[in-house]
Amino acid sequence: MPVKALLEFQLTGSFNLIKNAVSGMTDDEWVARPHPTANLLGFTLWHCLRTIDWTVNGIAARRSELADQPEWSDVKPSGSMFGAGLTREEADGVARGIGRSRLLEYEGELRSQVFSWFRPLREEDFDRPVDLKGEGLATRDHLQPAAWREIEDLDGLPLWQFLARPAVSHTRVHYGEVMAQLEAVRAQAGEAAKG
Repeated sequence: MPVKALLEFQLTGSFNLIKNAVSGMTDDEWVARPHPTANLLGFTLWHCLRTIDWTVNGIAARRSELADQPEWSDVKPSGSMFGAGLTREEADGVARGIGRSRLLEYEGELRSQVFSWFRPLREEDFDRPVDLKGEGLATRDHLQPAAWREIEDLDGLPLWQFLARPAVSHTRVHYGEVMAQLEAVRAQAGEAAKG
């Protein structure tokens, strides 16, 4: 199977998983903390979409992220980047400040934007190395030390692998985390209702 077809299938899956997770929870669950050291569920799902936006638009397509456009600026609170390096309080503020319905709107527009860039690519385009420090990048927030520590191992990867790691693998890990934590939140709510 050509890498382009596989990546398109995987990226579509990432969007579908996030959309279904956000749609399938309540507003109370969105801001639930499943255990004392966990992020709020809504933050983790926001982080997944912001990671895709940064990965595809900010780095791979070398253009402004969707969240940098004025009509989407509320989806990227000042200093939040894609979530790497945020304090717990900052992460909580993201989840509490961006509701599920707004994130679903962002998901729909981001999905459209990602695939409008992706579909014209040729197979050989996926072999070019990604330069996270390169000139001409629309975003450089990821070079801040706290964020760079999280992503420096991605520098120099071929485009296909770069897309597959943050926008697919990383997103799937967080999806599994959120779904397990959501079940725990629901179990705790069920126990509280009984007692």
